[in-house]
Amino acid sequence: MKMAVEEYVSRIEEACGTAKTKDYVVILKHEKREEALKKALDKSRIIAEIRGVAVKASFKDREFTLFMNGRLMFKSLKDREELNTILKELLE
Repeated sequence: MKMAVEEYVSRIEEACGTAKTKDYVVILKHEKREEALKKALDKSRIIAEIRGVAVKASFKDREFTLFMNGRLMFKSLKDREELNTILKELLE
């Protein structure tokens, strides 16, 4: 993980995906949660929102879900390297 990612991310869990792609749940550090969510939302296009609960957004042709409790869910990524690249750009 790069510096910006380490500053905001507590841990990353791999979720079930298809054989060719992977899904990830990114858990933000509690004390940096609001700042990280704001950065990610400012750089993304909002697709749908359940106010106060979750936002479905798009960043560089990748859809993901931001949960206001500090979790981000990314689906259908190639690998962890692709996730790290996206996170670095979203959180810098």
